[in-house]
Parts: sequence; C-alpha cells; structure tokens
Amino acid sequence: RSGVSGKGTRPKPSISVSPGGVIPVGGKVTIRCRHQRLGMRILLYKDGDGNYLTYTDPAGSEAEFPIPSARREHGGSYTCRYSNRTGPAAYSEPSDPVQIIVAGEGPSPAPRLPAPHPVRSTGGVEVLVWGGLGGQWL
Repeated sequence: RSGVSGKGTRPKPSISVSPGGVIPVGGKVTIRCRHQRLGMRILLYKDGDGNYLTYTDPAGSEAEFPIPSARREHGGSYTCRYSNRTGPAAYSEPSDPVQIIVAGEGPSPAPRLPAPHPVRSTGGVEVLVWGGLGGQWL
C-alpha cells in the first residue's frame, strides 16, 4: 500500500521557505505549507527520511514549521502532504520539493590562531610566538 488514497482528488499542497537562499548556522528559517481544504493535518517530510518529521493540525489551510536555530543537518530537500485528521489515512500527493541550504561556522566563532613560530633565545629556551590582532602574544 502506497499510503496515497483517492489519487487525484486531493491536489498537492504548495510549500515555501522564508528566508530563501543560504541560511547561516544559528539562523531562523520557516517552512510554510498551504492547501485548499480546511480541517486537514499537514505533515512535513525531509528527503532521505522514511517517515514524516512532524505534523500539525492548523485551524486554517496553512501551517508553519519554524526552525529557530538552523544547524547543518537541517539542510536538505523538504516536501509536505496533508491528510484527514480522523478515520483511515488518506494522503494528498506530495508538494514540489523546496531546498534549505545551511552554511557557515555559526554565530561568532572563536578566533583561530595560526600555527606558532618557534623562536630560539640564547639560553636554549624555546618560545612560541603567535601573531595577534595589534600585537603578539608571548
């Protein structure tokens, strides 16, 4: 059984993502799914996962799935479907896919220091010197 019942009687929902483009690590992104029937359950799927990620029973015909702090693993292709809330499950066709791209090192990464350069003194003691902002650390 494919899980799709009444094929053609339930048009596929629309899906969008806001903001679009590349999302920085830690950034907020919202996936929105819309359909044309009231009183339906909306399910969100991520490509590669066998089952739905989450679902909601909105009062209207639109659902929002916020990601308040994006991580790299949130990147990927998403679709949504809707189904009846009660009785035997009857699913719509999946929406067209939408892509989320998460990139960057995150908000305020710790500064990375270059490799130290050994400097030998006359006493045979090795001192490691790093170049820093506006000076050097010894």
